[in-house]
Amino acid sequence: MMTFQEYLDRTKIIADDEQKVLDMMSVKEDWNSIEIRAVKNSMQVLVENSIGKAKRILKNFNCPIVPQKGSDAFEFMYEMGLIDDEMFSTMKSAIGLRNAMVHDYMNFNDDILKNVVTEKKYLDLVSFLKSELEYSSVQLKRIENFFLN
Repeated sequence: MMTFQEYLDRTKIIADDEQKVLDMMSVKEDWNSIEIRAVKNSMQVLVENSIGKAKRILKNFNCPIVPQKGSDAFEFMYEMGLIDDEMFSTMKSAIGLRNAMVHDYMNFNDDILKNVVTEKKYLDLVSFLKSELEYSSVQLKRIENFFLN
């Protein structure tokens, strides 16, 4: 079983790998069907990796409740003061994009994906995945005591 630090290190490697794909595609004018699939996969991996990291943070720092839903994990982190308004909004949008790609794939508009990639909005996910954990003692107490009031 991977230690928490090994897990965090692995999230950074995965973020780097997926960023390379998306950086390359962000400057490409036209995407063929294989490239679209590659971009979708890279975005999905970044989102799921971010959700996984959020849940592992909560678990590692003894949150009494670790949510099943990714959006809930980020809501918890936001309420605890672990992420700011901007990151919370970014993660909600990213999870919505991932859900649309995965669950509504027949109606998914690839232009939305192209916009996300050409505007490099994925870099916020990469930033979250590569960020070091620097929580104050107050934030750590918020994690441990979440929903115990």
